[in-house]
This record gives sequence, C-alpha cells and structure tokens, in this order.
Amino acid sequence: MSAATTGAASVTGEARAGEARGRCQCGRIRFVARFPSRFAVHCHCESCRRSHSAAFVSWTGFPSSQVTVTQGSGDLAVHESSPGTFRKFCRVCGTKLFFEGAKWPGETHVPLVAFDDPVDRAPQKHVFFAEHVAWLPALAEPPAG
Repeated sequence: MSAATTGAASVTGEARAGEARGRCQCGRIRFVARFPSRFAVHCHCESCRRSHSAAFVSWTGFPSSQVTVTQGSGDLAVHESSPGTFRKFCRVCGTKLFFEGAKWPGETHVPLVAFDDPVDRAPQKHVFFAEHVAWLPALAEPPAG
C-alpha cells in the first residue's frame, strides 16, 4: 500500500515493517500502531462529524494493545463526548487522535489522516451513512454495508 492510500507521506524517515507512525498537528504527541489493524472505514455518525468538524471521519481500528503513545503523553487530554465514549486529543493544538468507547471494548480507533506512514488497509466501507450530511456530494460508489 502506498502513502497515497493514506493521504500522508512519511515525514520522519521509514517506519519499521509491520507498523505505522503518526502524530498530532504540532508534533508534540507521537504514536505508533502495530499491524494488523482490525478495520478501516469512513464514519458518517453525527458524533464523529461534530467532534471533528468534518463531513465524515476515516478511521482505522486497532486492538488497544497495538497503539502506543511514544512521545508527549502528558499533552494527551481526554473528553467524554457521550457516556462511555472517550476522544483523546492534543491539549496544545487540539488534534483529535484516538477514540475509545464501551461499545468497542479493547479497541482504539485512530483517524487515518493522523498517520505519517501508510497503514495496512484502505477504508473498505461507509458506516452510519444514514446520518450523513445532506450536502455531501454523491459518492462515486454506493456505500457498502
């Protein structure tokens, strides 16, 4: 998979095989995620859209044990966006980095655009599409699932 798949290019050298590195916008928080990921999707739910101020969020999900903050853990803040749903972000620049929720125990979801390196899969489907914004242009392919 190429860097074009993630929309990002490696800016800090090469990642080790079997993992991808990422960071917040200001670079204070850096992390590594080890493959394999569990999934990659485009989420259209209202909670994700509002939390990220975006039409949808592209997520890659990992077992939590495979995601490690390697720098700046003291700058990682947590917001409980709804009961049992936690969004972690950089307290300096505000970049949303991780999602963890009671509905998906043991998983950490990472926005695909937070990665500097390619991940092991591209988004495979659209989830919660029934909640999509009305002004979203027609998709080239109908949402799967």
